[in-house]
Amino acid sequence: MRTLRATMRMSASLSDWGARLVIALLPVALLAIMFVVIGQPRAHAAEYRLAVGDVLTFDFLDDAELPVNATISNDGEAPFPLIGAVKVVGLTVTEAVQKLKDEYRQREILVDPKVALNIASFRPIFVLGEVKGPGSFPFYSGLTVEQAIGLAGGTQVISQNPSDRIIARARLRAEIEGAEAEIIHEGIYAARLVAQLKAQPKVDLNDVPEIARDYIKDASVAGVIELQEKILAADLAARKSQLQILSDGIVQAEGGVEILNELVAQQKEVVTNNEKDLERISSLRKRELNTESDLSRAKNNALAEKAQLLQTFATLARSRQELSELKLQLSKLSADREKEVLTLLQEREIAIKKLIAERQSAEEQMLLMAAVDADASKQKKISYSYEIRRNPVAGTPTSIKASTLTEMLPGDVLVVAIAGI
Repeated sequence: MRTLRATMRMSASLSDWGARLVIALLPVALLAIMFVVIGQPRAHAAEYRLAVGDVLTFDFLDDAELPVNATISNDGEAPFPLIGAVKVVGLTVTEAVQKLKDEYRQREILVDPKVALNIASFRPIFVLGEVKGPGSFPFYSGLTVEQAIGLAGGTQVISQNPSDRIIARARLRAEIEGAEAEIIHEGIYAARLVAQLKAQPKVDLNDVPEIARDYIKDASVAGVIELQEKILAADLAARKSQLQILSDGIVQAEGGVEILNELVAQQKEVVTNNEKDLERISSLRKRELNTESDLSRAKNNALAEKAQLLQTFATLARSRQELSELKLQLSKLSADREKEVLTLLQEREIAIKKLIAERQSAEEQMLLMAAVDADASKQKKISYSYEIRRNPVAGTPTSIKASTLTEMLPGDVLVVAIAGI
């Protein structure tokens, strides 16, 4: 009986000891389970090495001032209170804090600096390739390839929604029709420019650029031609008016030059006669047959007529210059007009080629959509490849083949490509 009680007491003690052991080991077991479920821990801020573009938050712990932000510049430095720029690129946060403390001590600014440094925001990541919105995006801890693609709007695939495909087809048809209308307009515009060069009152469809003629054959272009011919008539009238004004100016200038030439000839005769009179009066004065005032008056008359002749010469020179300028304007008007029209013709050719290319692109997209619709199952077989291009601080650039669950680091470039259909 005593043996039975002893055995029961021992069994109870072992049960209590086992329960206490289970309770004691429970936290350890939970930690182990969490480690298995969560996997390896992500890179902590203490392990991350600072890079250009990171924004840091700096604070003195023993004052009432608010924290300040400091951005790491291209030279690897960030500005800090009282000590200015300090190079922190390539350091961990812990190393950067220690370096800042050393700077404050060495410069004898603080004896026992108490500072805090945190990463406010990381340099962005970049998503390129087969995504809807390629570009740069903010980085946050734990960002995966799948999440980065989501930030870029998802992969670039044809929508599975039938209504979206209908809308897409309608948009493409509108683009094709709009391109055709623009091609017709540009072609007739070019024909009108040719008519301007030839000074013809009507637009000839044979002058339409060859690459645009096929679009005009079966189109209703009467309204477009009517509008272009109105523009042509206005342009020809304006050009005729300009030519008439310049031509009238040239005729008037030529008449003025002719009159001035006659005045010059007459004034030369007057000057010659005055010189003869002066010689005669001078001869009479030598024989004292006239007075000194007669001689002085003859000299003044001769000088006045010579001055009048010189003034007439100057007026004639100005008139000839004006005539030359008018003739130059007339020739320049024609040359500039031809140059302007030829430039516009060249622009029309380029515009037509661009519109044809846009139309062909829209047609190809419609054909592609039709091909995909014919075999909708192909859309489900599209697979993608993911490549992370990483350029670590003070390290060697690497290329990493990734999956959708791969975690990214600040500054990573994610390239999404179609692997197969």
